Amino acid sequence: MAAGAAIEGQIDAAAPIPRLLTNAVERVREGLGTQTSAIGLIFLITITWTAFGIAGSGFLGSYNLYSIGQLAARDAVLGMAQAMLIVVARMNLAVGSIGAVCTSMLGYLLVSAGVPLWLAFLLVAAVGVLAALLMGAVELMTGLSSFIVTLAFLSAYAGGALLFTGGQQYQINSSLITRLGNGTLFSSAICPLVAVAVVCGVVCWLLYNRNSLGWKMLAVGANERAARASGVNVSRVVLAAYALSGLLCAVATVMNASYELNVNAGFGSDWLLPSFIAAVLGGVALTGGEISVTGILLAALFFDSLQSGLTIINVPSYWIELPEGLVLLVAVLLDRARRARRRTMRPRSLAGTPAPEPDPVAAQ
Repeated sequence: MAAGAAIEGQIDAAAPIPRLLTNAVERVREGLGTQTSAIGLIFLITITWTAFGIAGSGFLGSYNLYSIGQLAARDAVLGMAQAMLIVVARMNLAVGSIGAVCTSMLGYLLVSAGVPLWLAFLLVAAVGVLAALLMGAVELMTGLSSFIVTLAFLSAYAGGALLFTGGQQYQINSSLITRLGNGTLFSSAICPLVAVAVVCGVVCWLLYNRNSLGWKMLAVGANERAARASGVNVSRVVLAAYALSGLLCAVATVMNASYELNVNAGFGSDWLLPSFIAAVLGGVALTGGEISVTGILLAALFFDSLQSGLTIINVPSYWIELPEGLVLLVAVLLDRARRARRRTMRPRSLAGTPAPEPDPVAAQ
């Protein structure tokens, strides 16, 4: 009896070891899974730069790399703005229209009103936040989907910006803004806007990895019903996501204006597609609850490198829209494949543990 008890005790003591190994392997797999999009994008960027560097004269020149950095930095911030709402299982179709409103306000404040630069920045940021919060409030009050609400505000804000400015052009003459968008950083091939995008990325990373608001946003996106049952104030979290999205749109506005300088209410009309490509191709799950800030930065760099390369090899502009649409389609298919792979791998790797939570989209 004593020997049997001793053997049972040894078995019980050893039992946690396989479980620990299984959990360790699972953590490694999950870590590799979260880096898959970033690793794949690094590979795509390498292939793209190599191919266009060989085929396109001047692609790897400092002037072209500088231009890529300008656009990629702005598109990365737009991707983060879009990701703020995708994370909570929503979307912002009005990123460009918010940009039009912010651009109109920036031009009016700096050129017509003569407001100091620091105050103009604060007011533009406030306008971006308020414009996005209004959309969030309408969604929560009406119960309509974010698709319908932001689509409606896309037209409303774009038309309002045109009415406000009367189609006027604003020539920005601020030396600080000019240095931000047309100066250099460490090298003649690097635009200072790259640093702005990296700072925004670091702040977003800290939000989702070191702040309770970011955790709540991820929880709402993964399973809104479960988050509400756990005591999360879903309405406040959703409004916070809208506010952050509007703030990043305002930042993208200043970035865009810093290298265009001659601005008008038409700004932002081409922002929607890059914002989705940077977010989805970068690894942000369309169903919510997942984000990769590094992936967003790399996806923006890949997208604008592709555009620049096609332009350099003299591909007609109307043909460039074809690969842009294909990139978005591939990004959506990759997002679906990642989710399908995660659902099939988790039951095998977590045998004997509680089943994973159901897909929020399927639950709806």
